[in-house]
Amino acid sequence: MRANSSKSPKANLEKRRPLFFVIGLTTALFLTILALEWTAPVRGLPDFSSELASAEEVDWIVPVTVTRSVELPAKAEKAPKINPNQFKIIDNNLPVIDLGNELFFTGIDDGLDVVIDPDPVDPSEVFSFAQVESMPIFQGCEDAIGNDALYQCMNVQLMRFIAREFEVSERMMQFSSGEKVYVEFIIEKNGDVSQAKIIRGSDELVGEEAIRVVQSLPDFTPAKLNGKPVRMSYILPINVKLH
Repeated sequence: MRANSSKSPKANLEKRRPLFFVIGLTTALFLTILALEWTAPVRGLPDFSSELASAEEVDWIVPVTVTRSVELPAKAEKAPKINPNQFKIIDNNLPVIDLGNELFFTGIDDGLDVVIDPDPVDPSEVFSFAQVESMPIFQGCEDAIGNDALYQCMNVQLMRFIAREFEVSERMMQFSSGEKVYVEFIIEKNGDVSQAKIIRGSDELVGEEAIRVVQSLPDFTPAKLNGKPVRMSYILPINVKLH
């Protein structure tokens, strides 16, 4: 059994497709021709003649560059030739022009200028080993570098010197019990040893011999402060054991 169609036969647009195509083509052609023929109105230029006539005149200054000709330097005059065979005799009796002393002397010389030392050091001041810039150098310590090495080397060399030069007398063996004494002395700016004294210890015999040995020490290379030799005090312990 065949089903009935719900569409009306009049509503079938497939039969009218050629008509729609012709209408669309005609419309497109008309719009194309209309677009090609379309022209915009031409506007005229505004008239500025009245404004220009009322404007004030402006003076324009045009810079002008002038080219100058290059001036050549003048030629140097040639020096006159001197004939070595011709001599000009000058009279020795001509008066001498007095030029005045002000051309040669600007002031009175008061002597040599005084030079002020920027780092003065009191020559009488005595420094300790902790205050000096470089330690004194004892014989045998010339190769030591630095204050610590110089201090240790000097202690060793001094003890060797004391042990070698210290003399124990018969009187010391009889009347002295032996003890440790401390000798303070000053190493002068020229390296000499001076002002040796006992600052600790009561044994007179040991003290006398200790001072004698210290006074016989060879010259030091003095201590320095700010690159200048200064006086430095040093305390040397001497331990004497007799028994």
